[in-house]
Amino acid sequence: MMATLSCILTAGFVWIQAHAAAPGPVAPVYWQPATPTQTKQLGRPRIQVRQYRVWRLNLSAVRKLLAAATAEAGPELELPLPDGSLVRFRMRTTSVMAPALAAKYPELQTYGGQEVGQPTNDVRLEITPTGLHAMLVRQGHTYLIEPYRQHDTTYYLCFDKAKLPAGSKQRFEAPPVSAD
Repeated sequence: MMATLSCILTAGFVWIQAHAAAPGPVAPVYWQPATPTQTKQLGRPRIQVRQYRVWRLNLSAVRKLLAAATAEAGPELELPLPDGSLVRFRMRTTSVMAPALAAKYPELQTYGGQEVGQPTNDVRLEITPTGLHAMLVRQGHTYLIEPYRQHDTTYYLCFDKAKLPAGSKQRFEAPPVSAD
């Protein structure tokens, strides 16, 4: 009886291992939260904002991913939020420059996208020699992702635009025209 039970259990274990779903491909990690030590070593951020989160970005991997984007469709990219979560957006290329100018400056790449499962939430993103810059409009908030400091394409600030200091969000107004 014990031998039969042992055979049944062994056969069941072998069957489970043989038929278990194979793990899918591991998604690349583009964004990682910066540790407190890393953040302290960075010094003051170039943008003074009351509340933010610092993220480390693998920009070369993001460039490779977005190289597959077209104007009609593209890959999914996770982008960080100030609360520490990541949100997936379906990206596509966008044109903001005249074709001749875009050909002259191919290092300037622009993208747009919608949040997966929430298409009313948008992102506008650009990758330039100075790094990644993004604006996410999500659930009535505008979130920004900007390089932490000049000439650093590894560390980024992620913050709610509403957390910028008073006076820094004023709309542009043309100076009054003199009546000469």
